[in-house]
Amino acid sequence: TKSFEPERAGEKLRVPVPKTWETQLSEKGNSAEVWEDLVKTKSLPFMAMLKNLRNILLAGVDDATHNMVLERLTSPQMIASSKQMPVRFLSAFEAIDFDEGTLEKLATEASSGAEFVEEKKAVGSGKQAKHIIKKRKVCTRPPTKHLLDRYRAALEKAVTLAAQNNIPKLECPTGGKVVVLVDVSGSMETPLTQGPKQLHESAMTPHRRSTGRPIVEGQDMCLEDYFSQAGQRLSKKVSVSMTWIGQDLDLSLLVLDKTGNEIATVNFQNTTWTGVKLSGDITQAPHGAEEVASVDLEALPEEAFMLTFTVNCYSGQKFDELPEAAISLRDDGLEGSSVEGTQEICAFRLTGSSRALVACAIIRKERGWAFRCLNTPQEEGATVHALTKKIRREFEAAMADAATMGKRLVDAALMLALCIREGVGADACEVVLFSSPGADGRGHIVLRGLGSKVLANVRRCHAAARQLGPGTELPMSYLQELAASRSKLDHLILLTDGLVAPAKNPSDSLSRWLRSYRANVPSLRFACIDVLGLGKPCLQGGQAQDVLISGYSEAVLRYLSGTPDAQLAEVEAVELPPPKERKKEGE
Repeated sequence: TKSFEPERAGEKLRVPVPKTWETQLSEKGNSAEVWEDLVKTKSLPFMAMLKNLRNILLAGVDDATHNMVLERLTSPQMIASSKQMPVRFLSAFEAIDFDEGTLEKLATEASSGAEFVEEKKAVGSGKQAKHIIKKRKVCTRPPTKHLLDRYRAALEKAVTLAAQNNIPKLECPTGGKVVVLVDVSGSMETPLTQGPKQLHESAMTPHRRSTGRPIVEGQDMCLEDYFSQAGQRLSKKVSVSMTWIGQDLDLSLLVLDKTGNEIATVNFQNTTWTGVKLSGDITQAPHGAEEVASVDLEALPEEAFMLTFTVNCYSGQKFDELPEAAISLRDDGLEGSSVEGTQEICAFRLTGSSRALVACAIIRKERGWAFRCLNTPQEEGATVHALTKKIRREFEAAMADAATMGKRLVDAALMLALCIREGVGADACEVVLFSSPGADGRGHIVLRGLGSKVLANVRRCHAAARQLGPGTELPMSYLQELAASRSKLDHLILLTDGLVAPAKNPSDSLSRWLRSYRANVPSLRFACIDVLGLGKPCLQGGQAQDVLISGYSEAVLRYLSGTPDAQLAEVEAVELPPPKERKKEGE
């Protein structure tokens, strides 16, 4: 032990910086020499190597470094010890997927003699997404098509090894098949993020009349998916309703085209536009005052890309001082009507210490319209045009979000399905994509003739999914065909963005099918995996074989073959440390 040195009291001491791959890159830069040293000295952990394959290729490392990286990617021992799940390899696979145009561009840059180039890059997701201008060092040894093919082959082998070594095996005790139903509807395009999803802050304590869906922070709600599930439909009319009590609030909206140019403003001075109508203040509403912006999505002009709704407080109060101020998105296109004339889709309170805000937006996506809760504040502002800069920022976030390479819920669901197929064998597993009927009338596609390359199969699945519609309809006709042909199943697995509980909904079509099928095959196990991770996992009391799982990790597959109470047993086995004793006063 060292003795205390009183003469050094008050002296500033420098803690030695540990030598890690992060500190080396920070100190020496993202250069070929640094990556070569990290790989050759085995200072680059496997996960870090996997996440940085694109950087390694663009740095222009030498052939010896490439060979070492490829050797590690195809080593069964390295894959097994890394404990990496297959979705990680999909991210790496897509990150290095340079097309011919990109390869030609890199080759041209290498021969130009320039040291750096600037490029526009999209980062983040949801309302945090943005475009940045980033300076990149020119790659003097750019990758070739042959080198990329070697990396793709190595990643395909790596994901196969990961599926074999890092994924729990799915047991089929009676020798029956495994059927995996994969939801590929519009709502599955939500960005995939790690950890539990957080409800939007204002949705945690919604206004007292809220009956709609929860809103996930920073993520879009697919309206096309909602429309397919909301009963008999006359039109795709929605309304954004603002309610408040006792103060003077104003609802307005600004319409932008896909280039961000303003094409219309709807406010108290101009209350109508093509497909849009603003009611003005309704002071005799049932629960205080109300103002409604009605939107017919089918009547909007083709150039309309983003409708942003703003709220301004003319009476000067802050939104936190108005507990009843709220926004409600309502469905006006159903046959019949609810008590208030429409059905609520979702709602959230207007919060913050500001007096103006961009409340929400309706955005035109590739597969239809989506709703995004924003609640973006601005200290002051009496009109919609006072919020133009905030609106512009939200538009840029929407465009950057569409351009990012982040994984989506559907990617995780497809990887789970293909890993199950890899584990039990192609002959014993059938993967079915479903959403709503597409142009040819089909609402589901049974994937047959898939090859052995898991990552390439993900792309085939995406290509097949584009033939289907954006809504969500379970493939009951397919399940009925299975029952009619007396196909023997051990597992029916549903991968979607919510928890489907047969015991809680005994009258729906899936519950009735399960009861009918189990009359002949009582051992069938049903599992619903919520890859969004917002649902509450549980066992259903009606059937011991029914399990609901919340989360997208491939590790959840261990619950599918275990005992029905495996989740509960795992939680009960966790040993918590004893509580600390409180110190008594005076000690």
